[in-house]
Order: sequence, then structure tokens, then C-alpha cells
Amino acid sequence: MIDLDDVRLPASGAARQDDERKFIHVDMDSFFVSVELLQAPWLRDLPVAVGGSAAERGVISTASYQARQFGIKSGMATATAQRLCPDLVLLPVHFERYEQITHQLDAIFRRYTNRVEFLSLDEATLDVTGQPHCNGSATYMAMQIRAAIEQELHLTASAGVAPLKYLAKIASEVNKPNGQFVVAPNEVREFLSTLDIRKIPGVGPKTWAVLDNLGCHLCGDVTHDKIPALLRYLGVHGFYVWERCQGKEEYEEKISELRSVGVEHTLSADCHELAACGEQLEALMAELRARLAELDEEPHIVRNQVKLKFADFSIASTEAPALDLCPEVVSGLCRRLWDTKRQGRAVRLVGVSVKIRRKEANRLQLELPW
Repeated sequence: MIDLDDVRLPASGAARQDDERKFIHVDMDSFFVSVELLQAPWLRDLPVAVGGSAAERGVISTASYQARQFGIKSGMATATAQRLCPDLVLLPVHFERYEQITHQLDAIFRRYTNRVEFLSLDEATLDVTGQPHCNGSATYMAMQIRAAIEQELHLTASAGVAPLKYLAKIASEVNKPNGQFVVAPNEVREFLSTLDIRKIPGVGPKTWAVLDNLGCHLCGDVTHDKIPALLRYLGVHGFYVWERCQGKEEYEEKISELRSVGVEHTLSADCHELAACGEQLEALMAELRARLAELDEEPHIVRNQVKLKFADFSIASTEAPALDLCPEVVSGLCRRLWDTKRQGRAVRLVGVSVKIRRKEANRLQLELPW
């Protein structure tokens, strides 16, 4: 149990209050199952999962940690899960309950910052840069947030704290469940040096195959001399991988200079084919180009982004540097999500967007450090 009284703040002046970037990534523990167990606490010690029935070709949305010991995971066919664990307790999905809890989570987060970005119903990144709470300590803010979640919602959450957004998300997985991990600015390079490169967002099976052939298994293996090969085999995505392995988010440093313009569409029927998603994206790109043409000034595009919402209402998105709305980049991003995030689930919504920089801001240059 986390007690708010035990979360002691640093002494005034003990934490720096400067412009150093600070992110907290909060990830709820086994969210759907945990919410359901609030109504059925007698099931807490049993293997429990939330999902559709095997008779209806359902899939597992969330599994308890007891169920995960049997190899059950999100996106797995329910029939397979029940074969792995005959005693599995299967509970139906109640999205209205989860959405209500998410609204309460959002209220807790906004006690600390208005810069809250939900990645799905059960996880969000908070930009707490420059916030005065806890004398500016992101570590103590994360502790207070987790304590409030436990005391007010009777749920547990894990958190990661880091000076980079993607690194905070990775850190949130280190001490799961109900734990916290901090990567201080002076620890970033050391942390990344031994990190499995597959933890980096955007490194799916196909990218991993290329990196494996190049002898890059840890982030520390992605050295300067690997840049030409990364660009040769992965294109601009190779630069993205190099950037993240070096502990850089160069294209997101000046968030205030960027804004997003996008379109999305909820499909009339759930999609089970990548090609169908691609066709929908082509139509959306045409719509997005029309919207961009209506802007007062010619937009300076710096990134393309694709978003998919799955049948269980979870959301996944990914992006890459680009100097235009590029069909090849968009198609590659969609395939990356399909291969790494879908986990057998149908797609119910497709979206595409671009991040654009204000004209007066410096133009993006892909300055590769040779």
C-alpha cells in the first residue's frame, strides 16, 4: 500500500526548478481485470482474464498477473487461453466502467499538469516540466499520483520517470506491477547502453531482423559507424532508431513549435486485413492533403503519424520524420503497427496525421552525425 502521508516531499530548494524536461509515464496494472475485480474481490487470487468468449472467436483484452503465469496475454484467442489454463475465469468487457475510471485518472493527473497525453484507456504520459508541485521533483509527483490512484480508485499503477517521453514509458515497465523506476538525466546513457533494443518504440519484428543482422541487440550496439547501414536498410526509420538509442528526441524538443493536423475514420465494419487498412489510409491522405491546402500558409511538415484503434478500443500510434505527407512512410507506419501492436485484434478506426512546424521556426534538417 502507498500512503500519501509516507510520500514525503524534498526540502524546499532540494530539487531544481529549471527548464529540464521531465516526463512521468503512468501505466495501470492489469487495468480491465483490476476494474472488474473491484466488483468481484473474491476472484483476486485466481487466474482471471477479460475478453470475448471462445464460442464467438473472442480474444483476451487483459489478463491478471496470475493468468499471465500460464502464458496468457492480450490479443490471444480466448480458446487458446482456455487451453493453456482450463481454470481461467473469463469476465466480459465493460468499456463504460473503464472509461469512467479513465476520466477519474485524468482528473488526478491534471492536479499536476495540463499536459496529459493518453496512449490508451490505461496509460498516459504527463509532461511535468517546470511544474511547482513537490518542489519540482517528478519522482515525488509520480509517487503522489500512484498513492492517489490507490487510495481514491483502489487500483494500482506503475510509473516511469525520465527526461525523455519514450524513455519514461520504457521505465514504467521496469518495476511492474505497482512499482516505479526513475532514469535521471545523468543516467540516460548508462540505462540505454544495456537496454534490449526491442524495447525501443518502433522496433518491431522486421526492424529487429535488420538490427540483428547488423549485430545490434542492445541500444549500446547502435554506434555512429552503424548509421550508413541503418539508412541503407531502414531509410529514415533507421535514423529514428539511432536517435532513440542515443537518448535523443530532437524533433520533439520544441513542442510549442509543433502542431498536429490529422483525420481519422471509424470503419463501418471491423477490419481484419492490412490491405483494407491501406486503402482507407489512401482515402484519408487525400482528405488530409485537402485540409492542409486550406491552411493560411504552406505547412512545413516534420513528421507523419498513423493511428489504429482496435476492437477492444485500445489505441496504438507511431510516427516517423518526414518532410511531406509521404505514402511510403504512412504505409510503413501502418505495417509497423499491424505487425507489432495488433496482436490478432480487428481494427475499428484508422487515422493519419502530420506534425507541422510554424514557419518562423527553424526548418528541420536531418543532420546526421558522421
